[in-house]
Amino acid sequence: MQNEIFSKELDALYRALPIPLVATLFNSVIIAFILKDQISYNALALWIILNLLVIIFRSISYLRFRSSIHHNLLIFAYRIYMIGIIASGIVWGSSVFYLLPASPLHEMLLFIIVGGMVAGGVGSSSYRPESYVFYNLFVIGPYALHFMLDKLHEASWMVGTALVLFSVMMILSSKKFHANFSEVVILQLQQEDLVRNLEEEQQYTQQLNENLLQEILEKEKYQTELISALEEARQAALAKDSFFATMSHELRTPLNSIIGFSQILIKRSDTPKEFATYIEKILISGKHLLDLVNTILDFSKMKAGKMELNESTFKLSEIFNDVAVMSEPLAKKRHISLQFPIITTESMKADHKMIQQILINILSNAIKFSPEHSSITITYQRKENHQFSICDQGNGIASEYLETIFDPFTQLEDSTQNAIKGTGLGLAIVKEMVHAHHGKIWATSALGEGSCFYFSIPLEN
Repeated sequence: MQNEIFSKELDALYRALPIPLVATLFNSVIIAFILKDQISYNALALWIILNLLVIIFRSISYLRFRSSIHHNLLIFAYRIYMIGIIASGIVWGSSVFYLLPASPLHEMLLFIIVGGMVAGGVGSSSYRPESYVFYNLFVIGPYALHFMLDKLHEASWMVGTALVLFSVMMILSSKKFHANFSEVVILQLQQEDLVRNLEEEQQYTQQLNENLLQEILEKEKYQTELISALEEARQAALAKDSFFATMSHELRTPLNSIIGFSQILIKRSDTPKEFATYIEKILISGKHLLDLVNTILDFSKMKAGKMELNESTFKLSEIFNDVAVMSEPLAKKRHISLQFPIITTESMKADHKMIQQILINILSNAIKFSPEHSSITITYQRKENHQFSICDQGNGIASEYLETIFDPFTQLEDSTQNAIKGTGLGLAIVKEMVHAHHGKIWATSALGEGSCFYFSIPLEN
């Protein structure tokens, strides 16, 4: 900041220079006119020539400074200015030795003009404190010294003392002038810094806004592309589900024919025993394939939103009796006991077929993965909702698989079972059916101890 302040001070000195140059020329003409008959013509001519030379020198320096000034030439320009103002001070101060007239009246006029020059210099040369101090001392010093050393006139020392006091007052005024000017310059520089910072902040903010706008446009573009991709994926999923539903439906007819004719051939008495064994295997595989097709069909309908709830109010005892009838043959084959809750009057409002299918699917898995001679417990509680649970004594499910067992095409692993693998959609269908009732389903398990599957249905759907 000091360099900037110095640059402002030097610029102010040169800007103010034309006025003192004009004043110097004007006062020189007045003094020449006043003293032309009071002093030697040669002395007056010499003083005028010296003044003109100083004025020309300072004028040239002013023009050069205003036309082409560079920061690396500031010191040089300042030195040129100081040479000019010191030269001017010397020319005016030395006038006491060869311009002082004998007439008191003319002497007083000379004092007034010289004092006016010194006083006027406060406003034009105080932008740098030393510039005015030098000018003041070189002008007033010789006059004060001359009168203080004058022995011919008794009152001369008083004039000299007055000149010293006048010089001190002018120097103090110049100091105050410089202090005020410095404060103004500092405030101006601070204001310029503030404006520059504000402009930089404005540019930075504008850049941020442009970047933000660009990001918003890009995000909108990505969002549009994402929505388009999601819509394409949704259409593809619907097409896939529709395809599965259509194909599953188309497969049902030939499978039913295969199963029907296989049953007829087995019942015929003239069917050879060897062929009956093969036909029985065809019948078992056909039924299993039909179950797989029906499962895929049900899942596809659910995902396509084509399966609707058919709600009715029914007794839970009916549900558990039907589930027991369908599940006990498989359980007895593996020597597994099923423990159903004893319910007489409890009823619920839901889709009868779906609730039955949910219980059968979970119970079938429990029977499939339970060891022989074990038991499976089915419970029911009515609190703030209808809550069912099915707990087995199987090998259990690892904790990392509990979150995925309800996902489509996920199959439970059991190394002890050699049964034909299914589609992995059983629990996924159960989950969809529970969610269709606005219910919840979850499972808990411990390895080596067994698993429990829970699902709850709201009292009012």
